Amino acid sequence: MIDIPFPLMHKFADNIVYMSSGGAIVLGLIMLGWGWLLSRLIVGAAGAGAGALFGAPLAGWMKVDPMIGRSAAGSILGVLGFVAAPFFWAIFAGGVCALVAGGFVAADFLADPELKLAPLQAGASPEMWADWIMKTAEDFSGQIWKKRAGVLVIAMAPAGIIPMLIGFWRPRLVTIVTTAFIGAVLATSGAVAAMVQADSARWPKAWSGLMIPLYVAGGLWLFSMAVQYNFALAAERKKKGKEIDRAKSSGESGGK
Repeated sequence: MIDIPFPLMHKFADNIVYMSSGGAIVLGLIMLGWGWLLSRLIVGAAGAGAGALFGAPLAGWMKVDPMIGRSAAGSILGVLGFVAAPFFWAIFAGGVCALVAGGFVAADFLADPELKLAPLQAGASPEMWADWIMKTAEDFSGQIWKKRAGVLVIAMAPAGIIPMLIGFWRPRLVTIVTTAFIGAVLATSGAVAAMVQADSARWPKAWSGLMIPLYVAGGLWLFSMAVQYNFALAAERKKKGKEIDRAKSSGESGGK
């Protein structure tokens, strides 16, 4: 079994880390509290940002002004993201579940004595660690697909398709689950990054050091799902109550 060492801490400028951490915490808290209400705006904004970012190459290919390409791509993807947000969250949920299922298969494959991967000594720089991870992942994916492709397909296909179908059937439920998940990850990651930047001694020395942040993220995820779904049900009951009252008022007016 291959031993994957925990990476050393990479030092960034304080202003970059704290600004990024603050943004992640704020966005995470917004998604934790109001993800199901703002899901369309979030996906629309992400689509507009992606279009503005990748619009320049598209403009070069179409031989138009880069600003026109960015504006056009941002507008199209922004509107598309806003309209198709429920489908995005369903596909996202399916992708995450498929990756989790594939991770269990990969973890089992790591114990295979025939697995041959280049080792990395502990204490390597973050750049060396990242380069090793990329090369090892490429080599590992080639070996696992060659030896256990059938197991991967059997594990990942239903794990991805079933949540996706549930998302198409119950979009509100899956939207709440996925936005709460992303919010919990963002809020926890931002807080951890800020604390580590303030005191480098808090950087974990082994993978076990991530357990507490994972527990915190998991707790936030469960709490957010419960709160959001409760508010969603309350809003639905209130809406139905208004419709019943309106129907009664119409009936009484018609009877007179």
